[in-house]
Amino acid sequence: MNVFLRGLLPGNDAAAKPADHRSRVQRPSNLVYSVDERPPAVPLLVSALQHVMVIGSIGAVFPLLVLDAAGAPRAMTGQVMSISLLTLGLSTLLLCYRSRLLGSGYLLPSVFTAAYLPASIAAAKEGGWPLVCGMTIFAGIVELILSRFVQRLRPYLPTEIAGFAVLMIGLTLGILGFNLITGVSAAGEAMGANAGTQALLGIACIAIMIVLNVWGSKNLRLYGCLIGLVLGYIAAVFAGMIDFSEARLSLSTAIYPPLPGFGWPVWSIGLMLPFAVSAVACALRAIGDITTCQKINDANWQRPDMVSMRNGIAADGLGTIVAGLLGTVGVNSFSGSVGLSIATGVTSRVVGYATGALFILISFIPPLSDLVALMPRPLMGAILIFTACFIMLSGMQVITSRLMDGRRTIVIGVALLMGFSRYLFPGFYAAAPSYLLPAVSSPMVLGLLTALVLNLIFRIGIKKSAEIAYTPGTDALTKLESFGHEQGGKWGARRDVMERVIYAMIESAEALDLVMTPGHSARFGLTFDEYQLDLNLTYEGEAFVTHGPAPSPQELMEDEKQLTRLAVTMIRRLATKMSASSSGATQHVTMNFDQ
Repeated sequence: MNVFLRGLLPGNDAAAKPADHRSRVQRPSNLVYSVDERPPAVPLLVSALQHVMVIGSIGAVFPLLVLDAAGAPRAMTGQVMSISLLTLGLSTLLLCYRSRLLGSGYLLPSVFTAAYLPASIAAAKEGGWPLVCGMTIFAGIVELILSRFVQRLRPYLPTEIAGFAVLMIGLTLGILGFNLITGVSAAGEAMGANAGTQALLGIACIAIMIVLNVWGSKNLRLYGCLIGLVLGYIAAVFAGMIDFSEARLSLSTAIYPPLPGFGWPVWSIGLMLPFAVSAVACALRAIGDITTCQKINDANWQRPDMVSMRNGIAADGLGTIVAGLLGTVGVNSFSGSVGLSIATGVTSRVVGYATGALFILISFIPPLSDLVALMPRPLMGAILIFTACFIMLSGMQVITSRLMDGRRTIVIGVALLMGFSRYLFPGFYAAAPSYLLPAVSSPMVLGLLTALVLNLIFRIGIKKSAEIAYTPGTDALTKLESFGHEQGGKWGARRDVMERVIYAMIESAEALDLVMTPGHSARFGLTFDEYQLDLNLTYEGEAFVTHGPAPSPQELMEDEKQLTRLAVTMIRRLATKMSASSSGATQHVTMNFDQ
């Protein structure tokens, strides 16, 4: 039939099944240890320790804020912090795990997130810690259910919006880092009398990280963030910026299990909408983070791997369920760790496992967990700003990886303006009606919702189609080839997808001689909507058998009509999906190709 016949010959297994996604990945040259590589013991431990310090310093803030809203006593606060570190360890292992049903398969640790903060504070004030835990479980279930439909939602969650999510996350982290370093609130008000000293500490910490990353050797680049944080921590101790009086440093608490004991979780119907919106925001953030992880680990990256995306969102939702069951607030994938892995060049999944294990270990040692929670704010801000630079650039690259036509430009531009307006005019959005507050609770949520709504509106009329008649024995196969190239060029279809479509048309046309009623013409139709390209064949005659094994060489020699089975075998290997139906003598064959 054509060159694909080689895949059916004995001894050739290359065409037995489609190539695994990982086998098509090209390792970027700038990585020191890529996702499937295992670093030596020392780089592995140091890399994991860097992620622990970054996540711990930031993640401790959100449970503490919710505890304050709940009026929790000091003893409960310490226990919740230990439980929170245990939760970070378990959820990190879930997110980094790679399997057929669960886990992103990338270095993607978990962190407590601001997306759940407004709703969690409202729950804490209304019903205390049991209500926080119950609604956190509900939010995790929402995200877990959403993960099962991410493949179908792909047209509504395009690559450029995933990149926009990454960009907004980077901006959010960077601005938060600036506030923590300078001691200036979002409203522009100075906080504390020693703001100048704190700012100098944060700036010095950033300077050390930048110098080591830009001019340092390979090893210094690996350890640059950790060196900056350790030196900053030591300087903060000598400057009297850390109060150790609240730390659990006695021998009696050196080893203590993080046991939950805050009552049974409870739920509130009135809080379901805010927590559901927060869960959707976390799923969108996970999409952006996983997209970035895929991109930085594959030099040939073109589009998101939806299996990894689905399993990663499922793990993210399951991690939030675990958080609620253990007795703490919701978690989400951490963009800061993605930025850190870009900065250091270490994206090994094993580092994620080590990070999770370290969090679990520290959760049993209260003095260590308190040291993480006591990290000065300027150091938190320094690491946020440093990692935000890499996250924002990665988001821009993801956005521009697609051809930005007028529609996409408007979607991203308006969404970016809406996100910035939340930064610039917080008072305006604070006065919004209560039912709108979840949608405008943060710049990232507002910007993402704007992008999603505009993308949904602009999809009206986006589907394009074209059709051509073909008569076997009269028309040349080049007619179909020219038709495919012409339509693919007009629509901007991916070249490799269009080549598979053309091969499928040629295979079908060659088989039509054996099944079509003489004197009739077949019609080939193409339908394109950016994310899928469908080839539809309509003709009069016998039906194609679209299932069953390939014919043997002996069957091909004995029966010429077995060539139709060979054609179907070839098409099934070209198309994502193939189906057939009939209406009397009229046959319909549909071949779907993911774009």
